[in-house]
Amino acid sequence: MSVPEDDAMAARYFLLAADQGNSHAQFELAKCYHKVKGVPQDDAKAIHYCHLAADQGLAAAQCNLGQCYSHGECPLRQDYDECICYHRLAADQGFPGSMLALGAMLIDDEHVPADVRAREPADPRAGAKLLARAAQSEGDEDAPIRLQARELLRSYADLREVVSVCCIGCGATKGLKQCTRCHVARFC
Repeated sequence: MSVPEDDAMAARYFLLAADQGNSHAQFELAKCYHKVKGVPQDDAKAIHYCHLAADQGLAAAQCNLGQCYSHGECPLRQDYDECICYHRLAADQGFPGSMLALGAMLIDDEHVPADVRAREPADPRAGAKLLARAAQSEGDEDAPIRLQARELLRSYADLREVVSVCCIGCGATKGLKQCTRCHVARFC
């Protein structure tokens, strides 16, 4: 016997837990306010609850805010300083989406405004390491991130010659001439 889904009821329960300080409920409630049927869309509330969860250290919320600041989504204006700050917090916790986003910015920062580049210059080696960590992430939900990270590593390796940091085939961070995991011989 299955229970029918009721998004509005789920949002009410998330609200109860969120008001008690549960960061996971705060983030789920933020997602409900952003785009769940049966719940009135309210981007200001979505950002409010996402900030509460991020401030408690929830990496998924930090990554989400990093993306919002990167693109100027919801009621947030585009702000690369905030984008980098939130992605760095989540990447430091090993969150694949933020490792991918921050790694891509560190490798190639041409789309980042000049004033931000002056404070946060490109660091291809650090970017490649973050992409390698994202390429090694596990879990079915991380499969698209792994593929995108590997593709960025491959394209970066084709454009520039860098000291060996990681395998472009699987992201392994071994200083080998050929990766023992995927047998790809080129390293970025």
